Amino acid sequence: MDFFTNDTSIPYLDRIFTNTSLGHRLLHRLDLTNLRHIFYLITPYETAVSTLEQVPNYNIQVSAWWLTLIFLEFVVLKLIGHDDRFALNDSITSICAGMLSQCFKFGGRAIAIFAYVFIWNNFRLIELPWDSAWTWILCFLFQDFMYYLGHRAVHEAGFFWGLHTIHHSSEYYNLSTALRQAAIQDVGLAIYDVFQAFCIPPPIFLVHRYFSEIFQFWLHTSLLGSLGPLGIVFNTPSYHRVHHGRNPYCIDRNFGGVFIIWDKMFYTFEPERPDDLPIYGLVTNEKTFNQLWLQFHTLKELLFDKWCMKNEKGEHIFNTWLEKLKAIYFPPGYFPGVKVVPFFHWWSMADHTDGIPPVEFPVQKYNPELPMWKKLYCLSHFLLLLCIFLHFEYDRLELSYVDFTIKIAFFVCTMQSFGAFFDNNWYAPYLEIFRCVSVVGYYVVKLFDVHGLLPNRVFMITAFASSTLMWIGYSIEECLRTRRIHAQENQNNSMPKKEADSFTIQVVATNEVLSSNHGNVTLQASALSDKL
Repeated sequence: MDFFTNDTSIPYLDRIFTNTSLGHRLLHRLDLTNLRHIFYLITPYETAVSTLEQVPNYNIQVSAWWLTLIFLEFVVLKLIGHDDRFALNDSITSICAGMLSQCFKFGGRAIAIFAYVFIWNNFRLIELPWDSAWTWILCFLFQDFMYYLGHRAVHEAGFFWGLHTIHHSSEYYNLSTALRQAAIQDVGLAIYDVFQAFCIPPPIFLVHRYFSEIFQFWLHTSLLGSLGPLGIVFNTPSYHRVHHGRNPYCIDRNFGGVFIIWDKMFYTFEPERPDDLPIYGLVTNEKTFNQLWLQFHTLKELLFDKWCMKNEKGEHIFNTWLEKLKAIYFPPGYFPGVKVVPFFHWWSMADHTDGIPPVEFPVQKYNPELPMWKKLYCLSHFLLLLCIFLHFEYDRLELSYVDFTIKIAFFVCTMQSFGAFFDNNWYAPYLEIFRCVSVVGYYVVKLFDVHGLLPNRVFMITAFASSTLMWIGYSIEECLRTRRIHAQENQNNSMPKKEADSFTIQVVATNEVLSSNHGNVTLQASALSDKL
């Protein structure tokens, strides 16, 4: 293992360059095979396997290319003068959401696979051969159609929207947005994944489940325009930009994954309008980078808040139990009197623009100012988090339940700390102190196990202890500064009335003198102008 692992069988300096080091793992995956995987350029015979255990985690294999392309896109946007399409706080939040979504998948596999295997073993109708190209092609088409249904459902089927909201919460559209995934979205999509279990072997399903998700990464860019004839059949960045728009014409459009033909068949297709380019985000954007709030706030609103809403007279808008159920299961934009139409097992808005306000210009994106040193601090700890997470993904199956749980808690706490800093919350330094102290405590305890004093533990203790001391000092200084301000305010408020009146008279007199001088200067300038 390398710098962040516990292997002591090789010299310390050599660990960075071993075959199991993080650097080697990332660079080794920057090959043409993984690059074409991003575009679904694969053949049946290189990916068809007979058992689930033989299916690699393709997300891990392409992760090096994901990170590389995100960085390259950022560089290109800076060079062409479009750095307004990128923000550090937004991209870190997006990538953190992607990490969190992977943490909630068992072994990195889709949650649906458990139900899928059960149905396949007990209720399959036919058993298609796993090594047949026709089985592979059938699953390719079937998977994409099921994705269309599942994706449309998490937009239209009531509270299911709460499982997907975070993916649309970014006001930017770049490759990092592709990783902004919901932690429990697979729960909603699983219903549609398992339909294939009646005929498609589980390994073939899982292969296409991976690649359907991977393919959509490159769709999240503003650098590519129309792709010409490819757009007749396939989804493109232009079409997917419409899907992410909050303009009225963009709402609930272009649900396809790989193919756009499903949208054209079911009348949900909408091309990008050059005179009305998509403005990204939610209809009502959440002004926060709080990871957990972005993940779950809409679910809370649709399950618990919406059916309790009242009008200006204090009367319940959803005044019967049937209406309250509709508030939960009908489209998110549904209110009594709004027309809906049935589709599959849910209801869709008859007019997808109903109740959607026009975009107000100029568009003001949520981007609180943050001192450069705080940005650099968050960036450095984000890069450290990324390294730890990549090792977690590589080695998660070997972790004990205790270590697995501690890692998840560390990821969540770190993401919350980033959000607090990006929102300029007053408690951000205190949350960061708690996080850093917890990490130091964890590794100090680790020093007493059989491995003892390892380089990675020394590094982590040093880094997080230094951060702890820095934020303790910062917090003390902020408290002292606040006390000085309050003391000055109290002193001003306690100033005797006569002194205050005298001070006011002096200020007024000074202002009058300044005004008089200003008038004299103006007259002199005017006279000089006349002479010239």
